[in-house]
Amino acid sequence: MNLVASVIVKNELGRYLQACVGSLREFCDLVVVLDDGSTDRTGEWLDDNTDDRMVVKHIEPDDAFFAGHEGRRRQALLDFTIEQKPTHVLAIDADEFVANGPSVRAFCQQTNLPLGQLVMEEIWTMTPKALGVRQDGGWRPHPVPIVYRVDSHDPAHWTIHNRALACGREPMQIRTMRRPRPTGTEVLHFGWANPATRAERYQRYVEADNGRFHNRRHLDSIMWPDEKVLLSERKWPKGLSLKDGVVTYFAP
Repeated sequence: MNLVASVIVKNELGRYLQACVGSLREFCDLVVVLDDGSTDRTGEWLDDNTDDRMVVKHIEPDDAFFAGHEGRRRQALLDFTIEQKPTHVLAIDADEFVANGPSVRAFCQQTNLPLGQLVMEEIWTMTPKALGVRQDGGWRPHPVPIVYRVDSHDPAHWTIHNRALACGREPMQIRTMRRPRPTGTEVLHFGWANPATRAERYQRYVEADNGRFHNRRHLDSIMWPDEKVLLSERKWPKGLSLKDGVVTYFAP
């Protein structure tokens, strides 16, 4: 089995990148990273940590969000991933963590199952003791089919939806499959968990989207006041913790 984590990054150093890569190395055979023109030290950190468990490809910088077309950027990531001859792919972002990696690996070892889903949980708050998972509107936990078996290494077989934004991270061939099977774990998205960067990140999405790909009310709910947001509490997964305001990972 060659379980490959497929990740696209841009200017992620100092956020979740180090912890994300550390956690993926625990249960994936290879971590494939496409550096989408980072202008901070993300590229240098990736190169310094490249080994037989992680491969990196760099793209020239572009000021636009996803260089103005997310679909083309994610297609470049997918092509690079398929070059590594995976038997299975985990399509994950650099601000996400699998709560129980061994569950994903065990799922992939059942080779008759072509498509697996994790439950996406939007982490909205974090303290050293617990995480706050958003429960209202389009933010409530929902299944995402982001683990799939690779039956062909022909890059022409795998295509990402040709959209400038909200193209999805899974190939079209996977998105049309029915009845994905649960992997028994969750993927935790931390992208909105830091209030200090939330407004800037929201503005980027509004400028790039402006209601063309996402419901505008859904986008605006990112900036709802704390008292309006519905949260549930969950424990930190094993290995993850908050140290001096930074999410860190240590192998359990």
